[in-house]
Amino acid sequence: MTAISQAHRKVILIAGASRGCGPATARKLAGEGHHVVLGARRSSKLHALVTEIRAAGGSAEWYALDVSQPEEMREFLAFAEDVHKRVDILINNV
Repeated sequence: MTAISQAHRKVILIAGASRGCGPATARKLAGEGHHVVLGARRSSKLHALVTEIRAAGGSAEWYALDVSQPEEMREFLAFAEDVHKRVDILINNV
């Protein structure tokens, strides 16, 4: 894992994180030292990815959501803002 300073560490949300380029993006960003919040419908895949990222020394969590539902996307953003007090980047991988 590449160490970055706390000042440069970003809170990055990835919607649609369970497939496509989502998992690779999450691994890369967490490996650089950013905190990733992963969202998708496939909770088991998100849980496995978060476990993998944490085992490698990264920082991650997951949130179950259906990205086609605007209210669930708002809840996803609100969750991250409540927990981390900010959202720096949102990647909409859909």
